[in-house]
Amino acid sequence: MASVKLPWDVEEEILSRLPPRSLVRFRTVCKQWNGLFNDKRFVNNHLACARPQFIFLTESKKMYSIEIDPRGTIGLQELPYDFPCQPTEMEDTTITACDGLLFRNFFRHGIAVWNPWLRQVAWFDYKKKRFKFVGVGYDSSRPEMGYKILGYFFRYRRVRPGLEVGYKRLAIYECSSRTLRYIDDAPYEQWPSRDPPLSVNGNLYWLSFNGETREFYIRIFDFSKEIFKPFCLLPCPVDFDRSEVVLSVFKEDRLSLFRQCFETGKIEIWETKTNIDREEDAVWINLMTLPTTNLPKLVYKICGIRYFIFDKTLIMCCADGENKVACVYMVRGDMFKKIQIHSGIAMFSHCLYLPCLVSVPYHIASSSLL
Repeated sequence: MASVKLPWDVEEEILSRLPPRSLVRFRTVCKQWNGLFNDKRFVNNHLACARPQFIFLTESKKMYSIEIDPRGTIGLQELPYDFPCQPTEMEDTTITACDGLLFRNFFRHGIAVWNPWLRQVAWFDYKKKRFKFVGVGYDSSRPEMGYKILGYFFRYRRVRPGLEVGYKRLAIYECSSRTLRYIDDAPYEQWPSRDPPLSVNGNLYWLSFNGETREFYIRIFDFSKEIFKPFCLLPCPVDFDRSEVVLSVFKEDRLSLFRQCFETGKIEIWETKTNIDREEDAVWINLMTLPTTNLPKLVYKICGIRYFIFDKTLIMCCADGENKVACVYMVRGDMFKKIQIHSGIAMFSHCLYLPCLVSVPYHIASSSLL
C-alpha cells in the first residue's frame, strides 16, 4: 500500500497535541519537525493543548512529573537530575512555575531555571548566601521577558546597647543583568506568609488578611512597577479556623479558589470569569460545589496542597497525614479516586505546571552552568 503524505498543517496540528517527552524524541525524524521547537506559534499552540500536571520532589531528592489522564490513570515519570548541586535538607529547596519554565531554589546555593523536557538548565549562584526565595515573575510592560526573582535577607538592627532586633529586607534579583537591589518601603505584613505565591502573567498572587477590616483578600506583587497592592476580595466568606482555602491557576491566566468547610466537608470551587486584568476588578463565578466528598480534612497539610480543574474534575495533590503517603485525589460528581504516589515520606515539595517547549532564554542559558 502506497504511503500518503499528510498536508503540513495537518502534521503540525497532530504534533502540537503530543506530550513534550514524545516530541523531544520525534525531533530527530526530520529537519522540519526539529524546526518546530523554534517556531513560537507552534510552541504556543502546543502549550494551549497541554494538560496540567504536578512536579514532585521527594526527600530522597528524586523528581517526578505526575500526569493524570481523563480516565483517571496516573503517569509517573522520574525526571533527570540536571542541577550542579544537591540540597542538604528538604527544607532547603522549593520549586515554582512561571510561564512554562520551572524555577528551583536551593537555599544558600542558588536558583535553577529549568525545562526538564528540553534538558535546559540555567544556574544563578548566590553570592549573598542568606537570600531567601519568595517567587518569580517578569516585567510585562517590556517586549522581552526579563525574569525577576523576589526574595529577602534576614538582618539584625541594633536598637540599644546589648539588644538587637531581627528583621527581613526585601530584594529583587534581575536574571538578565544578574543584579540585586533592595525594596525598603514594603511592610512585612504585606508579604506572602502562607503557601508560596502563584506566578500568573508575570505577577505574584497570594492570600492575605486585612487586620482592620477583618477580611481576607488576594494580594499582588506587580513586577512591572515593583510594588505590593491589593487585587480583590475573596468571592466567599472565609474563616481559616473552620475552613481550608487554597489559591490556584485556572486556564493559564485566570485564578481559582478552593474552599473546604471542616464541619461539613462541603467544597466550593470559584474561578475568575475572565483573564486577569490589572485595570479591572475581578469577577468570580462558582465553578462547582461538592456537598460531600471522601476527601480528608485538609487542615494543616505541612507540605501544602496543589490542585487544578480539568474537564469538570477536581484533581488534587497532598499528603495523607495519618499514613505519611503522598496522594493524588480525583473528584467529579459521585466519582472519587485516591491514588498513592509515594509512601513513607515526611516532607516533599510540589508545584502545578503546564509541560511545554518553552526554551530557557538565551541571555540566561548562554552563561549557565550546564
